[in-house]
Amino acid sequence: MNNEIREIWLNSLKDALQSEVFKPNGLEIPADVKISVGWTSSGSGRSKKHVVLGECFSRSCSANSINEIFISPIKAESLKVADVLTHELIHAIDDCQDGHGSKFRAMALAVGLTGKMTATVAGPELEEKLKAIIDEIGEYPHAELNFTKKKQSARMIKHVCEHDCGAIIYMSKKQSEENPMLCGNCTRAEGPYGDNVYMVEA
Repeated sequence: MNNEIREIWLNSLKDALQSEVFKPNGLEIPADVKISVGWTSSGSGRSKKHVVLGECFSRSCSANSINEIFISPIKAESLKVADVLTHELIHAIDDCQDGHGSKFRAMALAVGLTGKMTATVAGPELEEKLKAIIDEIGEYPHAELNFTKKKQSARMIKHVCEHDCGAIIYMSKKQSEENPMLCGNCTRAEGPYGDNVYMVEA
């Protein structure tokens, strides 16, 4: 099997998790769950305040009535991706019915996840199992995708001729304050308003 394709790698990881982690704890991953790399519905990484690394959608969201899991492309470290997928597979087992409640917590602790249930991490025992699986299937074939939202450098403001000749231009607030623009239509020697007809903020 060619694990150089991300989705194939993720599915190989899922199969190994079923046999090495979930099955020994009496848990069964849905056979039809689909796993892909893609942006989550929120917390996609544009803002560092709220980042979601994985998301599982319930069967009711899918026209094919299957669970769909998306792993965010902002992470590329194999071990981290593995513990994120472990978390999302628990949601698939429960079809996202319990959220991060008591049922989810019981399954998460059983397979070796620890920490806050909304942002679990692999405990020492699970981490060793994940490392062994990664040794077998290889490293995650993905490079981090940086998608931080760039701040707009300058907001362009609409300016119109102060004598309402119909001329319109756009310039920054700083530009208009430091170097006011003269109207190209009205500021002419032969014009009716003289030499100082300015474009003013609309």
